[in-house]
Amino acid sequence: MGDLSTEPKRLRLEISLAGMEPARDPAFRHPGSHEVVALGALMLDAYRGTPDEEDAGGTPDEATAEIRRVFDGTYGPPLLDASFVADDEGRPVGAALVTLWKEMPLLAFVFTAPASTGKGLGRRLIQATMHALAGQGYERLSLAVTEHNTRARRLYETLGFRPPA
Repeated sequence: MGDLSTEPKRLRLEISLAGMEPARDPAFRHPGSHEVVALGALMLDAYRGTPDEEDAGGTPDEATAEIRRVFDGTYGPPLLDASFVADDEGRPVGAALVTLWKEMPLLAFVFTAPASTGKGLGRRLIQATMHALAGQGYERLSLAVTEHNTRARRLYETLGFRPPA
């Protein structure tokens, strides 16, 4: 681990899933471990130039390794039935990946291709995740967001994510 003084400060946010009805967005599918390379490339592209760029690593191999850690349980068991991928012309253009961290679902990563940014895709992916988790009986969803990533923070806050009580 690097110098902690240079690592970005992250804020923990949560949302209650109480009262959410299970729903499925037919535009999305569940991810599979066979696509870690494609998802790594997408994450690398999506995070480039953002405050979270270092989270993807600097190379396709590092980004693929980061996605592999989601699938291998490094961040808690993956909840693939509550994780979603959006495709365009057979290629992934967005993803929301969820794990179970300390008994609570964690939105480990959400990212969209630069060409798909600002079109509501990330919001829809997160909402699909929230509905799936509610349908599975989970009561809350948590995430960590980089303090200086104002675009992501604004999205999460408009969805109802707040600091834990």
